[in-house]
Amino acid sequence: MGHMIQAIIGKKDIIEKIAGDWVKAQTRELPQGYSLLFLTDALYDDIEELLEDENMEKIEDFEDMVCYTTPVVHLLKHYSFHSQLVYIETDYAGGYGTQAGVLFVNGKTVTGPVCSNGIINQLLKDIGVYRERGKDEFDSLHLGIYRCMPF
Repeated sequence: MGHMIQAIIGKKDIIEKIAGDWVKAQTRELPQGYSLLFLTDALYDDIEELLEDENMEKIEDFEDMVCYTTPVVHLLKHYSFHSQLVYIETDYAGGYGTQAGVLFVNGKTVTGPVCSNGIINQLLKDIGVYRERGKDEFDSLHLGIYRCMPF
């Protein structure tokens, strides 16, 4: 079974703040006081349209992440002044694939973008997610149940 998502993960209050500011935001509450905000096509399109500015400092392309664009990065940096945020992308099918992520803190990119096995667990650990017995950080937040993007 596959797993393909693009999502922002952070404490529930900051994810609710982002969702409150963006009409097309879709969130899911996670354990340990965290929430997830899907970067759906509709939300991505809104961010790209509303935040694109030719005067904006451009980020370097990271080919391993589909939605890692200048407007998305600026949005994440802006909201990370309120709380740490992790942006993740997964693309797995049949047990093979990739995972990538970035950690934003205080308006800065602290880690990433990185594409490697285990990077999502490391970034989740960095923002305070703890491992439940017999699980990694990813499974401790029940992220495995979100195998694809909502419509």
